[in-house]
Amino acid sequence: MKFSISKNKIFSVAQDVLNVVPTRTTLPVLSNILLEVTDSKLKLAATDLDISMIATIPISTTKKGSITIPARTFAEILRELPESEIEINVTENRMELKVERGSYRISGIPSDEFPKLPAVNLAKQIKLPGVNLARMIRKISFAVSTDETRPALNGVLWRTSGKFMQMVATDGHRLAKASQKNNKLKGLHEDVIIPPKVLNLLVKLLGEEEKEVGVIFGENNIIFNLDDSILASRLIEGRYPDFEQVIPKDNDKRLVVNKELLMSTVRRVSILSNTLTHQIKFSLKKDNLELSSANFDLGGEAKETISCDYAAEPMDMGYNANYVLDVLKQIDGDEVIFELGTPVSAGMIYSSEKKEEDDYLYLLMPLRLAE
Repeated sequence: MKFSISKNKIFSVAQDVLNVVPTRTTLPVLSNILLEVTDSKLKLAATDLDISMIATIPISTTKKGSITIPARTFAEILRELPESEIEINVTENRMELKVERGSYRISGIPSDEFPKLPAVNLAKQIKLPGVNLARMIRKISFAVSTDETRPALNGVLWRTSGKFMQMVATDGHRLAKASQKNNKLKGLHEDVIIPPKVLNLLVKLLGEEEKEVGVIFGENNIIFNLDDSILASRLIEGRYPDFEQVIPKDNDKRLVVNKELLMSTVRRVSILSNTLTHQIKFSLKKDNLELSSANFDLGGEAKETISCDYAAEPMDMGYNANYVLDVLKQIDGDEVIFELGTPVSAGMIYSSEKKEEDDYLYLLMPLRLAE
């Protein structure tokens, strides 16, 4: 195998592919990146057996071939090299990188030991706006559970039905739901649970570019096509809980408050909250919200009052301050709306700028206040 390529071009792609390489593995070949040269294309690929990424770069082919080489070593060498044209030669499972002032040699593993990569049938793909998809993922992925005893909650539910798609994440304490309308989804009905790692990788690859993403739903995997790269992942098995049942239908108390004011107050008051529960108390009265906390180990307490729009009967409830901030960070607009029921039932939180075609809803379970 022999070809030439600019350092910046191959380093940029190698960095992306490196995100898939596992940090620990009992299979040495999984620590490697596959490099394969075919007709005018260089392919770089990596897999951890659950997630795979394949990226292609157009090149002027000198000699076809393939090899797998240690991913992090390869990336480190490229990182330190100055920008210039690199000539890469492979002979008998050994790669040589030739640069202006010297050369670097790396031993590899034969490419036939690299796991088989998923087949991609582009005829089945559905094109979706990448910006919208990335926005949905960013808005809800924080709520994914890390409790390994409930595997289904370790992923994001992606449901398509009619012209709508929903993404849902929950850890049992909070729930995040994103909904979007897209006419391209007409007739498509899917209900899959996707590992958050691949979704976060997708967001990173998309960046801020206005590009479409091809999505292919398989029997046990999902594939994202970004034209110059393919991202594939196994789906999480299991049944996702019926989240619609936990969304309150009769929360009749409405609190409207300035988002930035609430966030800054929660941050300050939480400094003196319990270090384990991070509990802060919301005390609601007419057009008045008092936030308070206490840390008996420190012998400290905090209290602040802010103005709001609230007309229901007075009510006290406790929340985990970190969970409140996690939700508020995702809210767009100047004001946030809380729809509340009782001090022990889930509250609904959303932006005052809620849109029908682009809808985000958050649920937060309160903490039981100490008597």
